[in-house]
Amino acid sequence: VEAGLGAIRATLNVTVPLLTLAGLDDAPAVLDSHGPIDAETARVLAAAAPVWQRVMTHPVTEEPLRLDIYRPSGRLRRLLNARDRTCRWPGCRRPASRSEADHTIAWEDGGTTCPSNLEILCKGHHTLKHASAWTLRHLGGGRLEFISPTRRRYRNDVPAVVEALGPPPWRRLLEAHRDASDPPPF
Repeated sequence: VEAGLGAIRATLNVTVPLLTLAGLDDAPAVLDSHGPIDAETARVLAAAAPVWQRVMTHPVTEEPLRLDIYRPSGRLRRLLNARDRTCRWPGCRRPASRSEADHTIAWEDGGTTCPSNLEILCKGHHTLKHASAWTLRHLGGGRLEFISPTRRRYRNDVPAVVEALGPPPWRRLLEAHRDASDPPPF
């Protein structure tokens, strides 16, 4: 039996600017442990690759913005729990710590694992969203819009971090007994 070179599997890490990959630019790519390669070679390697790992980077700093991962990292999950505090389904109060992170646009449909595409849903509402005609969309800033099967819309804003309680009792008492003509300290 001839094994040939087809039995050898190699992993190549090539960093390619998105515009180069799309054929809109001819900026060079970088082949790890080698150096710069021309745009056409990068496109050929990308086209032949059975697996890709996309890492989006900031165009100036080149810091990674997000990875192609399904599960939120511990840090991202803590951010979601702090932002959402409870299941975001209208009327549900299940704590975020006992709920699940849901991709608004499903990960398998190209949705990203980032705060603008994630919300906290309890297991029941997470299942309902995926097993029914309910949809939801992010409106920006963590605000959500739930759309029922009958097309009725329910808006859900991010809960306030601190509830507006008004001034503390000691301040109200102080202001009630303060004489405007009396200089501080009253």
